Amino acid sequence: MLRKRESLTSQVVRELTRKIDDKIYELGQQIPTEAELCEEFGVSRTVIREAIASLRSDGILVSRQGIGVFVSSRTRLPPFDIEPASPGKLTDIINILELRVSVEVEAAGLAAERSTPKQLKLIEKRLKAMELELGGDEAERGHADFEFHCEIARATNNPYFEKFINFIGPLIIPRLRFSAPERKEDKDLAYLKQIRTEHRNIVDAIEARDSEAARLAMREHLRGSLDRYKMLRKDKKLASAGA
Repeated sequence: MLRKRESLTSQVVRELTRKIDDKIYELGQQIPTEAELCEEFGVSRTVIREAIASLRSDGILVSRQGIGVFVSSRTRLPPFDIEPASPGKLTDIINILELRVSVEVEAAGLAAERSTPKQLKLIEKRLKAMELELGGDEAERGHADFEFHCEIARATNNPYFEKFINFIGPLIIPRLRFSAPERKEDKDLAYLKQIRTEHRNIVDAIEARDSEAARLAMREHLRGSLDRYKMLRKDKKLASAGA
């Protein structure tokens, strides 16, 4: 079943890729027609065409004029994939946060060096949207946070940083992958204040064109998230041991 939080095109891409990897569609084999794929996935021809175009650009599919679309006969490397974590799978969240540190710290530094005035305004706009989101319903928190990090990746003006963030998708934000235990109101307010401060420090450093300060602020933000989720994992282990 197609998931709501992921675009229809990316979901079709994912499913077609899985079928190729699982040898349901063999190398050199013709895939079903657009009409058949529309019926299979319950989507429009536009979505199917976009998915096929994406896989064609990656060299996974090839079109033969007047015949159809075929799986490329070229050998390709196994796909790198990150699946959404099951609820409570803290180890997976921590692993992804560690991966993000290695990429996003440098992205913040490059954004400080290379961002245009227009990009700086967009980063500030994303920050304000995120601050409004933090003050709202907990279930809705996280989406503006993802857009904030995407905007910084764009501001590197190196397209691969943005591609990396978009590849992982909104689920890089732990709040969208894991529901933390309910906190007491005073602790929750302190947590939200800390998150705002961390993001504000990142933006201030980027706007000041201080690349090292931007890297440090991003590192402190992501390391802070790592520490918080490592503590949650430790608490869960202690609770399980005492059960």
